[in-house]
Amino acid sequence: MNPSRSSTEDQCYEYHGYTVTVGATSQDGENWLPAIDVERDGQRVELDAPESAVPYWATRAEALRAGIERARYLLDGRDGLLDERNPARRG
Repeated sequence: MNPSRSSTEDQCYEYHGYTVTVGATSQDGENWLPAIDVERDGQRVELDAPESAVPYWATRAEALRAGIERARYLLDGRDGLLDERNPARRG
C-alpha cells in the first residue's frame, strides 16, 4: 500500500526566513509520521535529523503539530539559536 498524504491539508508557514511545509504520511491510516519540507530563497534546505528519532502519532493532527515543533527546533539548531537561548549548551 502506498503512503497516504493530502497536500491540501499541509501546514505552510514562514519561520525566521524559511518557508516550512509540514504534512503527514501514513501507511495504514493509524500511525502517522510528520513530513517536513523547508525552503529558503527558493532553494530546498536539508535538515540534519535522524529519521529513526521520529515517533509515530495516532492522528494526522498530532503528527502535523509535532512536525511544526520539530521543524522549528531543527531550524533553530541549524541557525545556532538553541545555543543563544541556553548558555549551558555552549562549549
